[in-house]
Amino acid sequence: MAIKKSRELYSFNIDVERETVKMVEIEREVEVEKEVEKQRKRKNKETGKMETYTEKVLTPVKEKRVTSEERTVTEKSPIKIVFRRPTRTQLEDGDMFYSVWLNKFIKMGLLTRSMLAKQHIDIGGTMDEEEKQFYSQMYVKLFEKQMSLQRFAIVGQEEMTPEQTEKRERLIAEIGLIRKELTDFETVQASMFEHTADIKARNKTITWYLLHLTHYQYLEEETGGLTAMFPGDNYDEKYEAYKTKEDEDDEIFWNSVDKLSSIATIWYMSGVQQQEDFDTLLQEISDDVMLDESGEEPAPAPEPEKADS
Repeated sequence: MAIKKSRELYSFNIDVERETVKMVEIEREVEVEKEVEKQRKRKNKETGKMETYTEKVLTPVKEKRVTSEERTVTEKSPIKIVFRRPTRTQLEDGDMFYSVWLNKFIKMGLLTRSMLAKQHIDIGGTMDEEEKQFYSQMYVKLFEKQMSLQRFAIVGQEEMTPEQTEKRERLIAEIGLIRKELTDFETVQASMFEHTADIKARNKTITWYLLHLTHYQYLEEETGGLTAMFPGDNYDEKYEAYKTKEDEDDEIFWNSVDKLSSIATIWYMSGVQQQEDFDTLLQEISDDVMLDESGEEPAPAPEPEKADS
């Protein structure tokens, strides 16, 4: 049974090589018996002379015939990859997962991004106090607005009131402006902020959603429904499935995981809900990589990390 379109957050198709057993027609030489006319000689008892006569006899002969037989063939098979829209329960579980890991990282001694900014750590090397204060405030604002936007993910876009929709769109626009302001600064400082508690907890949570929401379907199978790409009842089991696919060079996994990681990150960070909006952002990311003349590509989507469910 196909998934309802409303449950798809994003989908795309890939082709993979797949071995299938098919009945194929083969032309081959076979030996058959046919009636063949042969000339023979015999003596006429009345005249005493030798006469020639024709006789039909069954004779084995070879001829080409087309026969059908089962063969294992390798063909390109179309597969639909689906990143599903999370249910309310999954959003609540993902939020709890983030909170648990944020607290774990803080107890390990890591600062949050906003705490690091508020402490005015000399991350710029040559910044004066006024610049430090400005960037500290910008990071605090960015973090607060991202958390506010994420809360809207619990409410489906079709369920939002006009006021909620307006507020969500305003948050997206404000986050875009702040990010634009911080782009150059973050390029230089990214490595430092990657090791804050909230960024690490965020990356783990993005991975949690990637493992729980990714499914696939063979389009050639009329009765086949969606299959979880990473089977398991919890994060650890699904992560083990991820590692197995990675180690075994699973073709479906390798042909889709990079794009899926980008989709999961875009959704979690921006709250995008429509396929066309994802495509626009993916194209912008691709253009940024192509136009980057500095030799530094944008940071890759977070890789799954081992975690307790």
